[in-house]
Amino acid sequence: MKTILLLDDDEIHLSQLKSALSSDFNVITTIQASMAFRLLGQSGADLLVVDLNMPEVTGLDVLRVVKQRDRNFPVVMLTGEKEASTIVDAMKAGADDYVVKNTEDLVQNLKFRISNCFKVISIKKENSELVKTSIAKESAHYQILGNSLSTLKLKAEIAKYKGTNANVLIQGEAGTGKELIARTLNLQEGNPNRPFIAVNCGSIPENLIESELFGHKKGSFTGAIDNRTGKFMAAHRGDLFLDEIGELSLTAQVKLLRVLQEKVITPVGSEKEIPVDVRVIAATNKNLEKMVSAGTFREDLYFRLNKVMLFTTPLREKQEDILLLAEIFAKKQMPSAIFAKETKKLLEEHWWNGNIRELSNTIERACILAKGDSTYRIEPRHLALNQRISNSEQMGLPPDLLPVTPEEISEQSYRLTLNWVEKKYLKRCLDLLKNDNQKLIQLLGIGKTRYYEKKKDLGLIEGQGYERLF
Repeated sequence: MKTILLLDDDEIHLSQLKSALSSDFNVITTIQASMAFRLLGQSGADLLVVDLNMPEVTGLDVLRVVKQRDRNFPVVMLTGEKEASTIVDAMKAGADDYVVKNTEDLVQNLKFRISNCFKVISIKKENSELVKTSIAKESAHYQILGNSLSTLKLKAEIAKYKGTNANVLIQGEAGTGKELIARTLNLQEGNPNRPFIAVNCGSIPENLIESELFGHKKGSFTGAIDNRTGKFMAAHRGDLFLDEIGELSLTAQVKLLRVLQEKVITPVGSEKEIPVDVRVIAATNKNLEKMVSAGTFREDLYFRLNKVMLFTTPLREKQEDILLLAEIFAKKQMPSAIFAKETKKLLEEHWWNGNIRELSNTIERACILAKGDSTYRIEPRHLALNQRISNSEQMGLPPDLLPVTPEEISEQSYRLTLNWVEKKYLKRCLDLLKNDNQKLIQLLGIGKTRYYEKKKDLGLIEGQGYERLF
């Protein structure tokens, strides 16, 4: 008997559905998205039925993350709306089918749709097993890990752009996994032959960047002893990842802008234009808006690049991810590794200016030192975090949050500052009230719906957060 998981915040409706479907399926239910993600990984569920409208995380967000992890996992949406646009949005996001609630034939219709999904998915799996195996290996290697709401939202945001070829701009601090996001964008297209070419713009001398990107003809300059195919041609019908895009000179920016506008490249030393079909995924840890204002980054290029804008969250703002990532990194180095209680506390309190990259390096070093002590237990001394700064000690505003010059004053900087302060305030209140949401809603005098919308927007999360899907 197939197992289906029902996710709906309406407990009464959930109980009624379980009773009606139990004769045909093994039914598991939950009203919490976080528990649904745990159950997906632990219960062996074969299909998910999820309500579209829920207070903290929408059904569409849940759908996008599930499909990002396994595009063949069947998901049926429950919707109380009959609007065509709502249904279209769900199907575009990857829903296998939908059922409108509050109809007389709801149960019969739902049973039919679920059974049909199993048949269709079975056929798809048989036809694509080899391709799926190849992609799964790659996806596992470049998996975005984390339990925090901000990580979940990022995964859902990435999944929205599957099937599009719009340029992407990823902004965030160094070490927050921008290249990992770029690879995820590439892998989720489901084509193992789709190129992914990465270029670090900051590591290429200015006089060679044009040759590196567009190629050159033999003899076009000193040292050009042969024809060379550039990165754009190598990425044809795929993705070109331009890391540290803010390091490009203005001259190189002009050349790149032309390619994005005209979809053609001209190798150095050649007059022949070559058409290219490339999605550019750019990344930077710099504030490009400030660079535009300062005249060091072209405004027209900035707008060409950010058709899709993604932001990475610093590790210090995703505290629930720290121990999970630390354990994963440690298991790779030392499968039997365990963390002492004091070690876990130090990891959670450290500021992690270098973000995930710093955490990975710290854990690798700790494992080496632990092995040297002939132990699998990682103690505080193995971390060597002598200069740590705890979250409780670092309560000032982050650098660059407040404007320094009149040119930096903008609607975006104002919104970011308010969001930062509001998030800190709500998190402190929840800590004081031991996560009693109802009490906080009462004290703040705001509506329940608005409160949960605000928590979602600010990246706050209940309890231990969302579990990995599989």
